[in-house]
Amino acid sequence: MEIAPVVCWICGAVADSAEHLLKASDLRGLFGTVSQSHPLYLHSDAARNVPKRTIKDPAFKSKALLCADCNNAKSQPYDRAWERLSDDLRRRDSLRPGQLIKINKVFKRPAKEALLDTHLYFVKLFGCRIVENKIPIDVRPFAEAFLQRRAHPHVFIAIGPTVFGAQGRRIAGWSEVHGHNVHGRCVFASWFYHVADVAVSIMYAEPDQRRVGLTHAWHPDSAGTMLRMARFERH
Repeated sequence: MEIAPVVCWICGAVADSAEHLLKASDLRGLFGTVSQSHPLYLHSDAARNVPKRTIKDPAFKSKALLCADCNNAKSQPYDRAWERLSDDLRRRDSLRPGQLIKINKVFKRPAKEALLDTHLYFVKLFGCRIVENKIPIDVRPFAEAFLQRRAHPHVFIAIGPTVFGAQGRRIAGWSEVHGHNVHGRCVFASWFYHVADVAVSIMYAEPDQRRVGLTHAWHPDSAGTMLRMARFERH
């Protein structure tokens, strides 16, 4: 019996590329060269202090595969947008809740365009997490937003100083996806991505959802030229 090939959840082509759940440039920027003599140590619910001697290790990647074209050429403007913003925020002396970041000075291009591309980077990651974890959210609008370079109407992002105890420390990671299901369908879901002092809350919220986290979030369709740093509470 012939086994059907794994297909890219975005475009349907044969999938042969794995997406980093923590961007490779963030790993390099925070930890420098990772090697046999300078490993990273991965912590999870299953085990702690597991050495990883390359940033290409599968432990840093999603199991929801993409095709090389979607994960490289098509994704390039989105990847570079987050890489630029992440690098700028991590280089600042400090980040404070409520602090305003002038986006057009970070990117040297229109803020709305830059924030759209940043949003779409996390749309791609969120789609990978939905597929990998079989979350009952329709992934097709995520794929369409990615391919058409337009905002997903129900994905919101908040960026601010981390609450994960990483201030001044070289710590990075991502959280589990926490969701709320109604009649078998997820209507709200959120998760965190964090690198050093920078945390990102990525939220999926259907129109009838009124959640506290959304008050600090932005969406490309309504974003201005300034990005306000969010205040995250430790739970």
